[in-house]
Amino acid sequence: MPLTEAETEAQISDILKRHHWYPVKTDAALVIRGRGRVPRSHIPLGFPDMTYLLALPGTSLCLAALVETKTLKGKLRDSQTARHAELKDLYDLHVHVLRDPAQALALVTEAQRVLGMLKAGLP
Repeated sequence: MPLTEAETEAQISDILKRHHWYPVKTDAALVIRGRGRVPRSHIPLGFPDMTYLLALPGTSLCLAALVETKTLKGKLRDSQTARHAELKDLYDLHVHVLRDPAQALALVTEAQRVLGMLKAGLP
């Protein structure tokens, strides 16, 4: 039986946490929005469900990964597709749509590569 989106997210989150990523639930769908022109949240509709943070050793900064979790057959909503495109177009930010634990491990590997590059460039 295929995993639910919540089960997939739990597996992905577990892998990232075991590799020292700090999870922040940013699910815009759970936010209560204001009425009229008075918004009650700054998280825009379609923003990725999770943001994971990884410390950059020796600095006060971190890497961040914007993650949208979907099942193997799950589809992005129109608001998600539009927001992800906006993040890419305006800020050159990539949203990682992860559908299985192997993709979480690939994200860990990419972060290790980036950390290695940064370390090599430091005095």
